[in-house]
Amino acid sequence: MVHLFFLTLACGTNDGASPVAQAPAVQETPVAYTVASNPKATEGLATADAADGVEDKVARKCAGCALGMDGDAAHAISVDGTTLHLCSSMCKEYYVKDVEGNLAGLVN
Repeated sequence: MVHLFFLTLACGTNDGASPVAQAPAVQETPVAYTVASNPKATEGLATADAADGVEDKVARKCAGCALGMDGDAAHAISVDGTTLHLCSSMCKEYYVKDVEGNLAGLVN
């Protein structure tokens, strides 16, 4: 006796042929850190905030890359009420290992 089994697999891609709409990307809330007890790190946080030309508690330049390139909100962390946009998941992973030390390193 022969049994036939059919298995249908669906790919996660949408080639436009399907009328199913893609859900918009959901932005995660940044993980919160505090450095208030470290004056040099607090100064580095202010430096990062000012690097994009606007002091608004959002640092849009990547603090992990010494503020040399634009950050991305998808890779953000929050430090003492300021949101830091980092450029990539790899940069974020490195940065959060020592938030205080990395911020202090932004001070000349």
